[in-house]
Amino acid sequence: MESLVNKKKQEQTHRKARRSKLEIYYNILTELKKESNLEQIKPTRIQQKCNMSYDKFSKNLLELQKRKLVADDQSLKITDKGIQLINDYSKINDFLEKMKLDYIEEESK
Repeated sequence: MESLVNKKKQEQTHRKARRSKLEIYYNILTELKKESNLEQIKPTRIQQKCNMSYDKFSKNLLELQKRKLVADDQSLKITDKGIQLINDYSKINDFLEKMKLDYIEEESK
């Protein structure tokens, strides 16, 4: 019985942390930007690269379209507003990583 409990705890620690909505949006937009040189971008291609189920991907894609971060004429396209989100998110992530390195890890020494 005890080994079963230990095994469950180990499985839980090996699982990936859930992505926030912003991280999911960033991931979708980043993949769209990478694929922007293609003539036609299919939703399933982006969905697979983002490692998401199609229903969850579709809901998030619809939300991105409502927010005018993605355009869907005949093919998916990232908008200028979407590119700006990627740039801003990257800056914030870099800043947070620097803060973690400069302040949090410094305390543990």
